[in-house]
Amino acid sequence: MKDHQFILVDYLVKHFSGTLSHTDIQSLQKIFEDDPTLRDQWEKYTSQGVKSSDAQFWNSLDLNQARAKILTHEPAKSAIRSVGIRSIRNLKIYVGIAASLLVIIGITLFLNTIHQDKQIVADQVYQYKNDVLPGGQKATLTLSNGKTVELSQEQATLKEQHGEQLQISDGQLHYKQNSELAELATLKNTLTVPASGFYRMVLPDGTKVWVNSASELSYPLAFGKSIRQVELRGEAYFEVAHEKNRPFIVRTAHGDIKVLGTAFNLTAYNSSSSNVTLINGSIQLTNRNKTTKQLIPGQKAEFDGSDMRISKANIEKETAWQQGYFYFEHDQIQDIMEQLARWYDIKVIYQGQITKKTFGGSISRSVSLAEALELIKRGAGVEFVIDQKTVTVKNKN
Repeated sequence: MKDHQFILVDYLVKHFSGTLSHTDIQSLQKIFEDDPTLRDQWEKYTSQGVKSSDAQFWNSLDLNQARAKILTHEPAKSAIRSVGIRSIRNLKIYVGIAASLLVIIGITLFLNTIHQDKQIVADQVYQYKNDVLPGGQKATLTLSNGKTVELSQEQATLKEQHGEQLQISDGQLHYKQNSELAELATLKNTLTVPASGFYRMVLPDGTKVWVNSASELSYPLAFGKSIRQVELRGEAYFEVAHEKNRPFIVRTAHGDIKVLGTAFNLTAYNSSSSNVTLINGSIQLTNRNKTTKQLIPGQKAEFDGSDMRISKANIEKETAWQQGYFYFEHDQIQDIMEQLARWYDIKVIYQGQITKKTFGGSISRSVSLAEALELIKRGAGVEFVIDQKTVTVKNKN
């Protein structure tokens, strides 16, 4: 009986994802002949009008943990139980006697509702198929023991090993400064900011960091006596606390940035190179070939494993994201869409030959995707199609 119920769950997932085959239907009929009550269960769940268009959700749904819970369930003890599937935590459902199928499908239907992307909304103005809301403040913190914690703007206190407390206040993650526990320097935390997110934090030395979408910053719970070192993948804006005898080093895939106390923006998304813009103070760059160069305020350096190219920076453009807007200057549409893709968490497809013209302007990061695209297309000579979280770019006419 229980095996049949588990098999039925697989068929229900196939039904909702649109992959139920003729052979599957024949197998279902045999199951219904063995147990007519399962036909009633099937009709109950397939008649609820659950959208089957979200094939990605149904195809990727992992029911293993739910099944494990059911297999270890004691029917005589109905209770409120917590069932974890992937990143969904503290989902509480009522587990009744002989409720194996109900529990698994109940979780599935409930999760499908939860997983419906809240960023996707109806477009009331521009006649796109739908609109996408902008990103916001969110991140995941991986503690030194491997535990992950979802961060938001809400005030909270987190505990690390040795009782070290981390505070979330004013929408920022704060670390205790000047800790004397030497072992904390060996414990690492990692802040991961997803696409359509950003986060602010204060490191153990008082350095302030703004971390952009699709980025990851790793650092110790306390810095050592001679050096302060972090690792970045993605983009971040740093305001480094000045310490004359303890330099601050940011490691990237293409080299290191060494500072004593300064403000700079570092972009390390690109697999082939990184770039850093110095706002004030001074920094020293060292690439993988051990080539070293100094930057002065207002300069930008693009660097990789073999070369460094220094030029005059447009400070407003490089730091616009940290101030809450996009700034474009002599940017092709592909460069513009790359920034939008990270902030709105969208996939971009190009149809046909796309113009190589460059464009300029600024857009608030608080507007919806449809509004941003309308502002861009006025001077870009392109059209956009929004379909869920996929945007197609094509030339006008």
